[in-house]
Amino acid sequence: MNPVIELVSTGDEVLTGLITDTNAGWLSQQLLELGWQVRRRFTVGDDKADLVQLFEQRSHEADLIIVNGGLGPTSDDISALAMAEAAAVPLVLNEHWLEVMRAKYGARNRPMPESNIKQAMLPAGAEVIDNPLGTACGFAVKLNRATFIFTPGVPSELKNMMAAEVTPRLVRLFGRQGASEVRRFFLFGLSESGLSDRLDSKAWQPGITLGYRASLPTIEVKLIIEQASPAAVQQAEQQLLDEVGRHLLARGELDFKTSLGPLLANQALTLFEEASGGRLTDTISTITPEFEGHYLCGLPDEARDLATWLLGSSRELALAIGAEGPQGVPLALLTAGGCHAQTLRVQFRDPLSRRKLLAFAALDMLRRHLSGLEVMVDYDILPCSERLILAS
Repeated sequence: MNPVIELVSTGDEVLTGLITDTNAGWLSQQLLELGWQVRRRFTVGDDKADLVQLFEQRSHEADLIIVNGGLGPTSDDISALAMAEAAAVPLVLNEHWLEVMRAKYGARNRPMPESNIKQAMLPAGAEVIDNPLGTACGFAVKLNRATFIFTPGVPSELKNMMAAEVTPRLVRLFGRQGASEVRRFFLFGLSESGLSDRLDSKAWQPGITLGYRASLPTIEVKLIIEQASPAAVQQAEQQLLDEVGRHLLARGELDFKTSLGPLLANQALTLFEEASGGRLTDTISTITPEFEGHYLCGLPDEARDLATWLLGSSRELALAIGAEGPQGVPLALLTAGGCHAQTLRVQFRDPLSRRKLLAFAALDMLRRHLSGLEVMVDYDILPCSERLILAS
C-alpha cells in the first residue's frame, strides 16, 4: 500500500494570502518525483487550539504529515508547542541544538539572543533534523499512525533539509512502495476540461493513475506509475498518445532551447507580429539569437491577406502574427513549400494571457514544420475560424 501523505502549512500570513504558499506546491512536486503522491493539504493560522486539533485528528488518518513553518523564535511560532500538546508530552530543551545555535552565532561573533532558546524546545522524544542554513531545526515525532516531520518555512532551508535529511528518512520509512516512476507529457492547445473529458473516461491499467497540472499556455499530464508491469506502462503511454499525441510538445521536461534550438540552427528565420505585442520575439530570443524580428502595426487581420503579404516578403522562413480582426487573429508560416495560415479566436480577456497564447500557437506552427509534422491542428483553447495554404 502507498503511504497516505498530508501537508500542513502554518501561519496567519499564509492563511490570509499575504504570503503565497509556494512551499506546499514545491513539496508536493518533490514527493511526486520520489514516487509518493500527496493525498491532502491543510493551511492553518497561528492558532494553537486549531493546530492541536488538526495534529491529533490527522494522526489517526495519515502515515506521514509534513508540517511547514512555525519554528521561529517569536511568540507566534507555535508548531512545536502544538505538537507537544497533541502528543500529551512536555517541551524539553534539546541541549545539542542549543549548542549548534550558539556555535552559529559565535561563528559570526554575535551573542545568541535569549529568544532563540525557544527553537531548541522540542516535544519530548522528538528526533532532531539538522538545518545547516538556519537556526530552526526540524524534528520528527511519531503520534498514533502518523510520523510528523516539521520543517522551517524559509524556502532555501526547506529545500536543503528535504534533500539532505528528510528524503533519506522517507526512503527508510516507506521504501519505494510509492510510484516507481512518473512520466510527464506537456501538451498545448487543449483545455483542462477538454483533456479530462478525453482521458478520465478511459480504462487505465491497474497501478497507473493520471495527474494534471495546468500552467498557461501548456498542460502537463503525468502518468503516475505504481506497481505496473513494463507492458502495462507501454500500453498506457500509447493510449495517452493515441488520444492527445497531436498536441504533444515534449516529454519529461519542457525545454524549447534544447528541443527546438537545434532545429532552428542555421535557419534564416524572420518574425513579424502585431497582436502578440512582441511576445513571440521575446520567446524565440530565449531559444536562439539567430533570427530577425519585427513588431509592426498595420499587419493584415485576415488569414488570406496575411499569407499573401508574407509571400511577398521575399523571405525563406517567416512567421507572422497579424492584427486582431472581426474573425480573430491570423497567424501565418511561410516556408519553401508555401504559406500556411489560420485565424484563431482568443477567448481570454487578460492581455498577457492573450499575447502568450498567440505567441505559443505561432511557435507551435513553426515547431511542427521543423519537426516534419502537420503544421496546423485544432486547438480547444483557440478555436479556428479560417485555415488555408497558399502555394509560393
